[in-house]
Amino acid sequence: MRSLEASHRNAELALAALKGLGLAASPRNFEVWLAHVEGRIPALSRDIQKRLAEGGIRQSHADEFYNFHIIRADLAKNVIDIVERFENEIISLTDLIESSGENAHERGEQLQRFSSQLRQSAEQYPGVGALLEGVIAVTKSVREENQKLEQRLAETSTEVASLRSNIEHIQQEAMQDPLTGVKNRKTFDAAIAKLVLASQEANEPLALIMADVDHFKTFNDRWGHQTGDQVLRLVAEVMSANTKGQDILARYGGEEFALLLPGTTLENAVMLGDRIRRAIESRRLKKRRTNEDLGVVTMSMGVALLAASDSAESLIERADAGLYEAKRNGRNQVVSAPSPDPPATGRQLTG
Repeated sequence: MRSLEASHRNAELALAALKGLGLAASPRNFEVWLAHVEGRIPALSRDIQKRLAEGGIRQSHADEFYNFHIIRADLAKNVIDIVERFENEIISLTDLIESSGENAHERGEQLQRFSSQLRQSAEQYPGVGALLEGVIAVTKSVREENQKLEQRLAETSTEVASLRSNIEHIQQEAMQDPLTGVKNRKTFDAAIAKLVLASQEANEPLALIMADVDHFKTFNDRWGHQTGDQVLRLVAEVMSANTKGQDILARYGGEEFALLLPGTTLENAVMLGDRIRRAIESRRLKKRRTNEDLGVVTMSMGVALLAASDSAESLIERADAGLYEAKRNGRNQVVSAPSPDPPATGRQLTG
């Protein structure tokens, strides 16, 4: 009964929120706000709060929430689940193919030896020659079938290798942002949850940079969405060039990027953020079709170091607080969030 009452109350809250925002109570909008009210998707709730803080939510924002947090997240999960099950089946099939191939080859060699021995016996004992010739014929037939089997197994092994390659490609696509090629939000959410636990258990530092393109909406409205996409790809390219193997760069949403830095101190994370900021600012953007100079792109960044009491959520919130401070201070700068704990020793950035 309590569960039913809570469900009705949450539905009423979701409908009231939609009414307050002036949004239609469509099934799509209702599903988004019900998930927000119930707290089922923390990333969705963060995006809603961010949009509210920036001045309100339009239907286009609601559609973006639905596509990114409801449809796309479920699709990615289903794809990954299917891929994992299929991969397990392929491993079993490969083992069977290799085992069958080895057995067929070995038996073929044995049959060849038996055939030679039988021919020798037929020469020594002519009375059983006819019988032995029949056995030899059967032996030859079996050997030929084994050779066909080996050939078929070899072809199947090649096909399995191709399927495995396709699966790896599908897995990669499920983890990537299609526009920029960096990790997507779902992959980031899973990665930060694991890294927070691992870093706290090992007492190793973990830094997070939240970065946002300055005045992106104005830029996008003035020059068009295609040029806006070009800006996002440029930012992703520069940030990727300044990250290392264990770092995780993701498009967090819209024009915002997140960079996880395992084993990195706060000081070095700020240095890296400033290096990326200066590299992006140094790249003048030109319109591809007309070669028209569009000026420069700048970024604001907030940096936070994982504290012993932090969760993934609080680490993101502190990095976001640094980002908003950078925006308030005039943009195009890096601001670090204070950490309650002394920083652990980590790797040093070079170059």
